[in-house]
Amino acid sequence: MMIDPSSPAWVAARVGRLTGSRFGDAIAKQKNGKWAASRENLLFDLLAERLTGVAKDHFVTPAMEWGLLNESPAVELLEVRTGILFDKAGFCLHPTIEHFGATPDRFIGIDGVLEVKCPTTKTHLQYLMNKTVPVEYQPQMMAEIVCTGRKWARFASFDPRMPPNQQLFVIDFNPRAEELQEAEQLARDFLAELDAMFERITLEAA
Repeated sequence: MMIDPSSPAWVAARVGRLTGSRFGDAIAKQKNGKWAASRENLLFDLLAERLTGVAKDHFVTPAMEWGLLNESPAVELLEVRTGILFDKAGFCLHPTIEHFGATPDRFIGIDGVLEVKCPTTKTHLQYLMNKTVPVEYQPQMMAEIVCTGRKWARFASFDPRMPPNQQLFVIDFNPRAEELQEAEQLARDFLAELDAMFERITLEAA
């Protein structure tokens, strides 16, 4: 199942579901090994969505608007640089984990996904200097891989304010099979906790 992100059905399909963009919140931990507050916040956000059927309001920041505005130019430039045409993607539900889905920015061939970010110039420069897959986006890309049944991801950072030869930073992400399996298990555990919360509150209200 794949749903076009430009359609109203895309928003509706994500209600109450764990999605790739928030998978990092679901598995975030503190330095002491305990779950981070983002996990509990996400549990209650999704519980509220399940009970009401209404998606949580998301404030669109100027940074988010910038990203939306520049995603297509980033993809077009990447296509020119690589000679590869990418296919549009949509919201894809995991084949076996109910209520788990992700929306890659594009599909690459038959086994890759593309994730595009258009950050601040400072952050883009850090990516250019570090030359590694940003840790903060690895959970999202793993979710995209397992939900689409693909094998690898490509991360691209784009900043049109930079000189032409420094506008793009591109790096491939190839997680090991065991890392992907662990990600799937973490998704199952999170959703099992969400199911338990839903069952508890609905039974108490009966």
